[in-house]
Amino acid sequence: MNRSLSWIGAFFLVCCVWAAAAAASDPEPSPYISRLSLPDGAKMRIGKGRVNFIAYSPDSKRIAAASAIGVWIYDAGFGKEIALLRGHTRRVNSAAYSPDGKRIVSTSWDGTIRVWDAAFNRAEDALLYTLQQSARAAAYSPDGKTIASAGSDNAIRLWNAGDGALLNTLEGHIGEVHSTAYSPDGKTIVSGSGDGTARIWDAESGDLLRVLEERSSNAGGAFGIGSVAYSPDGKTIVSSGGEARIWDAETGDLLHTLGAADPSVAYSPDGRLIAFSGFYEGRNGIDYGIRIWNVAYGSPLQPFDLNTAHNWVAFSPDGHNLAAGNYSGIYIWNIEIGERIHRISGHGSDVQYAMLTPDGSGIAVAHFTEPLRIWDPKTGALLKEVQKADGKMGAISPDGKLAADVENFGETIRIIDIETDSEIHTLNGHTKRITATAFSPDGKTLVSSSSDKTVRLWNVKTGAPLHTLKEHTGAVYSAAYSPDGKTIVTAAGDKTVRIWNAETGELLKTLKEHTGWVYSAAYSPDGKTIVTAGRDMTVRIWNAETGELLKTLEGHTNDVVCAAYSLDGKTIASAGDDLTIRIWNSETGELLKTLEGHTSRVKWVGYLSDGKTLASASDDGTVLIWDVSD
Repeated sequence: MNRSLSWIGAFFLVCCVWAAAAAASDPEPSPYISRLSLPDGAKMRIGKGRVNFIAYSPDSKRIAAASAIGVWIYDAGFGKEIALLRGHTRRVNSAAYSPDGKRIVSTSWDGTIRVWDAAFNRAEDALLYTLQQSARAAAYSPDGKTIASAGSDNAIRLWNAGDGALLNTLEGHIGEVHSTAYSPDGKTIVSGSGDGTARIWDAESGDLLRVLEERSSNAGGAFGIGSVAYSPDGKTIVSSGGEARIWDAETGDLLHTLGAADPSVAYSPDGRLIAFSGFYEGRNGIDYGIRIWNVAYGSPLQPFDLNTAHNWVAFSPDGHNLAAGNYSGIYIWNIEIGERIHRISGHGSDVQYAMLTPDGSGIAVAHFTEPLRIWDPKTGALLKEVQKADGKMGAISPDGKLAADVENFGETIRIIDIETDSEIHTLNGHTKRITATAFSPDGKTLVSSSSDKTVRLWNVKTGAPLHTLKEHTGAVYSAAYSPDGKTIVTAAGDKTVRIWNAETGELLKTLKEHTGWVYSAAYSPDGKTIVTAGRDMTVRIWNAETGELLKTLEGHTNDVVCAAYSLDGKTIASAGDDLTIRIWNSETGELLKTLEGHTSRVKWVGYLSDGKTLASASDDGTVLIWDVSD
């Protein structure tokens, strides 16, 4: 009883200290907003990118989170941002501290491994050297002298941690290597792969010692073995793929199967516990969370519920806490009392959609599985959260009172009252995924496009269908009204752009110059021209009345998925799969500026009402606010 009370007292003391420290600090406008390590030209960031991996520093004081946009460094006690190490040009897959805590190694799909000096908080000061390999993960040897990286080329590479020299290449896996770990004595390395096996190697010679093969129809799950770890005494290895399994490190024998598991697994520092992300039978059926296995008793403990799969787990080296990271943030539990003590928020998965509020002064952003949030792009303040709007596509009515929301990968549109956060209508009719929605300028009708090759018009007040436009022969990706509401322009996978009478649904013109799928079409503010963007890597400007092609803007190096006019119509912003945003003179077609900073597809751009600010949304989970005044 006294021991329990002491732990409860300690817990409340920690909470009080944390609250006092938080009150004394200068909080950001929102936990979802960050100005750390911004790209050149950017003023603000909404969102911090999905968490792909987490690691504690050896002293348990910091957490490194590999995210879609860089390596975030947090104070592990208070959750406060310390640094964002940017430099990778694609998502960061993993991050790990050296045994002395002085360095951090990170891996990425950009084809590089980067080694950072952990003493510096600015990326330009912290970067020590760069290694060339597209890797899923990397680990330091116990003495800190070597780094083992897990490559997408099916190989494990050993590097000199001091100068980055390549020491050895371990080959044998027939699938991408997902993870590596050194034994506590540093003599062996275990690797987990998409081929469904874990392999044990001699760390000095690189010889393959034994293969741990999955013995179920799962074969390590759809993605093979995602994570491997040695026990602190080096006698066993735990792996996770389709299931979490414990192996004898000496013989390679399978000792225990713990249950269905996601890619991450970890031993506690004393070896008593194993934590892994997985599924379990809860009160209301199958739940997702962090499962805890008592090694000594061979039995599960009460899981930590997260209601989400694909979590990365890490025990603090001091043995007090357990952390898990996913697309919703980083969660920290105190192991002794079994309670969650902190959440680091602001992280998120892909931006499902983003748009300007009708007056152009705010930005509405929806992340996967999260509600629509409306932000003030000047202050970073959260203006409104619409819980009912949590789909993959949406639009806001001109008066700002209604939202059209499309359920994830769905065929149904819901009309939602933003003020009351209540559903008004459900619009059914499309037979495949809806790709875009837009309100008419008077707010009386809604247009929607779909992969079912149709465009549909709806009465917003009653929810009744008005017209179905069927001339496209491919998936329709975009639909937009003209400023006067008299016409609608659509863009599709049949390589055409079509202009329709918004009242009757009559097809007026078909524009055919694109040589690939057309993803985006939008009118200029005066309605005289149309800008389109497509898979042929071009942006094209058309006469809206005659359909004549006026200009072709070339410069993007991959699919262009979105384009938008400035409010005065003098410039056009375009973006897409080459990760850049390009600003063009709409009259001459001259490229004025190129903005770089996103690490995944840029799926939306829009000019704010001041005409000097541009916003961009990306599949890296962030929205960036740019100064384009010059």
